[in-house]
Amino acid sequence: MMKNRVAIIGSYLSRELFDKNKQKSEEEFEIVLYRKNLSFISLMSKAIEYDYKKLDTKLKVDNVQQMLDELDKDTLSALIAVQPDILILDFYGDVFNGVIETQEGSFLTNSFKDVTGAYLLSDVKIKRQMSSNRSVQEFLDYSSIWCQTFDSFVEFIQRFLPETLVLVNTINFIEETKRKNNVSQVWLRFNEYAQKKGIPVINDSLLELYQHIFGNFKINQLELFSQAKNKIEKTKKISETSLTYNLINNADFSEGKKYWQDDSGEYFVKNGILEINRQTMEGFTILHSAPIQISNDGNSVHKFELSMEVWVENLFALHLNDAFFYIWTYDDKVTREIKETKIYSSKLENLSSGKWKHINIELKCKGKYLELGPHMVGAGHFRYRNLSLSLKD
Repeated sequence: MMKNRVAIIGSYLSRELFDKNKQKSEEEFEIVLYRKNLSFISLMSKAIEYDYKKLDTKLKVDNVQQMLDELDKDTLSALIAVQPDILILDFYGDVFNGVIETQEGSFLTNSFKDVTGAYLLSDVKIKRQMSSNRSVQEFLDYSSIWCQTFDSFVEFIQRFLPETLVLVNTINFIEETKRKNNVSQVWLRFNEYAQKKGIPVINDSLLELYQHIFGNFKINQLELFSQAKNKIEKTKKISETSLTYNLINNADFSEGKKYWQDDSGEYFVKNGILEINRQTMEGFTILHSAPIQISNDGNSVHKFELSMEVWVENLFALHLNDAFFYIWTYDDKVTREIKETKIYSSKLENLSSGKWKHINIELKCKGKYLELGPHMVGAGHFRYRNLSLSLKD
């Protein structure tokens, strides 16, 4: 039996819906994505550049994972890649943590006591902190931004994941809301807004949550879930809009090399074209994309289509290793220990001297994350444009 693929954007309390009853949940569910305590304001804002080499290896792995998710802002592309059947949301991050606005206009969930200390790998400059529960005025200011970003999130789901069942979880939050004044009212307002956007709010026991999704419940009370259950049980096809979504951040280099890691500093961008003109035959160079989440199931192999246009000045003057592009995958975003590597040859891909060549490559990648980018050994002059990585049905 195929398991229902579950994505969670929220707190450990939502994750516990599945962890508390592992035998039952492992039979029925597979958690393919988890974003811990993520504010929806942070989720929908722009990615923040960072230097992975400055990562403090002494930090707890869970904290580092949470930090990298905040900086990468890759939740939308990850949802496209993992194609969940069920998406569970809760608003813990917005209710309890609030956000930090950076000088560049992006937002981070205020999850760490020492923000600048936590984000030493990035040049984060704080403009202001915002909370949703300290006063009425702060709630109004916060909710004004929150509603706009949540609207954008709902529009994204409706457009790219129309068959995904989205639920808001409020189970077992009573003890949590006793800790601060105003919290229960703020949480209620966010839940009510989600309901107005057409998202059902679950407010029952764990057992009843299973019943909502799998049956054995009163049809007149939960007809919506019955319809959703029938949707999930059908063979799901990836939507056409999902198939057109480019998973690479700044793929057109309209922002220069932002969100790309250039270890050697040899790549440059002009008029949307990435270029490298290397004179030495010594060593090699790689340009890394930001991590792209592709799967949380180690047993599955996902199909993607990589496309680009490549120009090489002199094909026959290249090093014997005539690589022009690479892909590698790993299971852990924190350690990034390589699981699989693919390197593409200029001659095998039939590049021609002085001519642009359009290339389409079908990929089957193992692992949970993927990185890709130009790769060259020795001397050579290459140009790249119109990079794209998308799901293949």
